[in-house]
Amino acid sequence: MRKTALWKDAWRAIRGNGKRFAAMTVIVAVGVMMLGGLNSVGRDIRAGLDEFFDETGMHDIAIVSTLGLDDDDIAALRTVRGVKDAAGEYAANVTTMIDGKQASATVTSLNDRGIDRPYVTDGRLPKSGHEIAVTRQYLDDAGKSIGDTLEFKPDDSMTAAAVGSSDPSSDDTSDDATGSAGTFANGEYTIVGAIIDPNDIVNPSGPLALVSGGKTVYPMVVTTDSLAATNGDDVPYTSAVLTVADAAAMNTYDDDYLGVVADTRSAIESIQKTREQARTDAVRDAALAKAMSRLDEQQAKVDALPDGLPAKTAAEQQLAAAKAKIEAGVAALPDAKWIISDRSSVTSWEDVNTQSEMIMRLGTLFPVLFLVIALLVSLTAVTRMVEEDRRLIGTYKALGYTRGETMVKYLVYAGAACLFGGLLGDALGLLGLPFVFTRRLISSLYVLPGYPLLVDWRLAVGGVLLFVVTITGAAAATTAGSLRLEPAELMRPKAPKAGRTIVLQRVGFVWNHLSFLGKVTARNLLRYKSRALMVIIGVLGCTALMTAGFGMGSSALTLMPRQHREIAPYDVMAVTSAADHDDAQRQLDDDTRVASTLPLQLGNVTLDAAGDDSADDAKISAQLMVIPDGESLNGYLELHTEAGTPITLPDNNAGHDHHAGVIVTVNAARKLALADGATVTLTDTMADSVDVTVVGVAQYYTGNLVVMTESAYERAFDADFAANADLVNVNADDMDENIAFADDIAGNDIYLSVTSSAKQERDFSKSFLMFFVMIGFIVVMAAILAIVVLYTLASTNISERERELATIKVLGFRRCEVHGYVNKEMLLLAAIGIAVGLPCGRGLLGFLIGKLDLPGMNLVPNVAWYCYAAAAVLALVFTVLVEAATNRSLDRIDMVGALKSPE
Repeated sequence: MRKTALWKDAWRAIRGNGKRFAAMTVIVAVGVMMLGGLNSVGRDIRAGLDEFFDETGMHDIAIVSTLGLDDDDIAALRTVRGVKDAAGEYAANVTTMIDGKQASATVTSLNDRGIDRPYVTDGRLPKSGHEIAVTRQYLDDAGKSIGDTLEFKPDDSMTAAAVGSSDPSSDDTSDDATGSAGTFANGEYTIVGAIIDPNDIVNPSGPLALVSGGKTVYPMVVTTDSLAATNGDDVPYTSAVLTVADAAAMNTYDDDYLGVVADTRSAIESIQKTREQARTDAVRDAALAKAMSRLDEQQAKVDALPDGLPAKTAAEQQLAAAKAKIEAGVAALPDAKWIISDRSSVTSWEDVNTQSEMIMRLGTLFPVLFLVIALLVSLTAVTRMVEEDRRLIGTYKALGYTRGETMVKYLVYAGAACLFGGLLGDALGLLGLPFVFTRRLISSLYVLPGYPLLVDWRLAVGGVLLFVVTITGAAAATTAGSLRLEPAELMRPKAPKAGRTIVLQRVGFVWNHLSFLGKVTARNLLRYKSRALMVIIGVLGCTALMTAGFGMGSSALTLMPRQHREIAPYDVMAVTSAADHDDAQRQLDDDTRVASTLPLQLGNVTLDAAGDDSADDAKISAQLMVIPDGESLNGYLELHTEAGTPITLPDNNAGHDHHAGVIVTVNAARKLALADGATVTLTDTMADSVDVTVVGVAQYYTGNLVVMTESAYERAFDADFAANADLVNVNADDMDENIAFADDIAGNDIYLSVTSSAKQERDFSKSFLMFFVMIGFIVVMAAILAIVVLYTLASTNISERERELATIKVLGFRRCEVHGYVNKEMLLLAAIGIAVGLPCGRGLLGFLIGKLDLPGMNLVPNVAWYCYAAAAVLALVFTVLVEAATNRSLDRIDMVGALKSPE
């Protein structure tokens, strides 16, 4: 019976304190939803890509060789420890016509091992020669459909196409003799299917594609039957794609997957030198054999001539010279080099990694704040319940109930709120949020066919238990104080706090000028210190959260404008091939719209500080910018440190010791723990690695950049400088004219990519779509938090002061005066919370940005004035709305009932 009575009382308490119970439930639900939901969204995105990669047999490791690969290489790779399978691929950069204009495409052959198999969305994959499958984007842009035909030809301007496919032994006249188009045969190809390329899942019409400065490159696939005839010579593979044993059973982003791939990569590197040398020897032998075969044919003709003829002697001398020249030329052929990469080099893999990591980090950081606020609300609610139940607690103790039995009511109350809120939060967070984010928002970023809704029960249960343990523990601590009192003391009303002289009373010129209500308000604020502190903390937390959210948006929105105005003020970056640069330069020089240009060499490198233990063997991809000797960067790049100190390019012999000097940007420097004087290894796309010395760390907001002079580059890489790009300043007055100029020259086939700074600045926010949605979500949660906290505290304040409020109503205070009597205190406390919350929000923003650690982004905290204003105004609006809602409770106070003696 005793137990039954206690449980009935506990459930009766839930029904009788519905508003407080609902407030605790909502706060817990929001906290659990953010903890489980945001982490689930990140996990679902990764799982969607992993599932897609598994379905398409996406490679785990890819290898490109500067001299191509042959069947012996593929066979050797299949025997490497950890390699599940390997296949050779043929690929070529081509051009095709779309709407009367030349467009770029990549044609790749299907392999018979099922690796990198395209995902078919319509139709089928090619099965024979002159059949081709293309992307939906190509069909839409070209106005074609399955069953139509297309033609393509080699894209000679894209020098990268030659990497891995050039073979000195090939017959230079074979294309003309066989009517071929480079690697693949020319002629019409019939479109048989629409595909998604597993190497590029970015939605071409989505926000991530809008900021790309490069031309659209359309992926296409054919069969090996479409290879061009080669007069019996074997065509070298462009690349090798490999899968790793047991890797498909792991998530592509998990540490165990990355570890297995790294081990297999190390095993491949153990045979790398041997296979590179074998391929080098094979190419040289084949080239020498073919050339010598031709010489032998000529020698036979010369030998047939009568001896003693001057013509025969001259021919023999020419043949000897030709033989020596061939031998010298073959000996000068470069050695084969393997370029080994894993999925991290695939742009789509890295994009998903960045987006999901950002979401999951937010899902870990913000629930902590909601846990603190939930703890605050629960303490307020349970403390008030204990105060209201003093006589009941005294009665229980007088009847012999133990402390534990008496405490059950409050533990059940707090635990039930946590459980109900936790279950609601799990439902919303593990099912609702992932459905909305992945099915609606993420699908606009990527063209994956689907996203699994994964429910991590450890996260679901753990989140609820976190709130249950914390809040019920706080409830137990709150009730423990009252349970230590004797029954007689508990059954008497708690004595009101004694009035004290407050500090403000000692400041006569202020106190004497306050009105009666002003003096009462001042005394009440300092009389109920704990309640006042709770209101301040609640408003402070909400204000700080909104300030951080708005500030994060402001920081992201100002990122690209600051990049262009402070760091890179050029208007356009135009990239060509090295062979076409002179023609492009002449066109720019003759264009009256061009104010000035800076020719330079652009490339991509990997920075490696593996020798530095503090860098944790990290590697960073960066753009390499080689500046011609003697050229000024003024008006194009303004290099300076984070503190604003200008950085000048080192002179021709700059650098420490025997290393060439380079300038790196702050993003890479932080990742690799670099500083002035540090040594870093640069590896280019041809796998050439050199050690260079950092002579400056420059501020940079978007991406990673390495800058060096022409002399430093030639000294480091032992290669000639070859300009392939221009930084262009345009004679234009507004962004639209700059964009129009960039769009105009982008239509010229001589350019590989044209990037408009104005267009990047205008469209940059679209690439942060997920980021801004998350910010909006956080602000909405902060609004819910503010309303719930303020309503709970305001309601508790009124219930605690019913006798006081009833007294002033009896004394003749009108309704609006009673409202003002209470609301003035709340507004003052809210104002204090806002004043403190704004700078706290700025601090929180710095903390969050430091924890987000976005790859390639140097997100600098920047809280614009309107961010502070918006957070302050919203906090005040929420306060006023809560006051309007609680004014009804003030109007319903029963003066007679409230003033009755409890004795």
